[in-house]
Amino acid sequence: MNSIKIFACPTAENFTKEICETLDLPMGKVESYKFANDNNFVQFKETVREQDIYIVQTTEPPVNERIMELLIMIDAAKRASARRINIVFPYFIYSRSDKKDQPRVPVTARLLAELLEAARSK
Repeated sequence: MNSIKIFACPTAENFTKEICETLDLPMGKVESYKFANDNNFVQFKETVREQDIYIVQTTEPPVNERIMELLIMIDAAKRASARRINIVFPYFIYSRSDKKDQPRVPVTARLLAELLEAARSK
């Protein structure tokens, strides 16, 4: 398991610590904060080059902000040359919107899946 690293999105630190303790792995070091204009900043504080990394995110409200945090972490990992980026998402946000059951409505679960896929594709 030397090539595996586990990182927490800002609201998932406690959950990620529990995962790391169970697996007897250290939690990855990442710096994240919000600017005064509410934009998010993320920087991995250790190398992820050629590593299999896991990014843990919760679905604590506001859910759209959690999605953006996750997308930014995925992009940072991709740009830091992670080998594989895996997402740990205890509950898939918008999963109840998984089909078109009315006219002129989105299939939001599919949209979210496509956003996550696009964020991690190289």
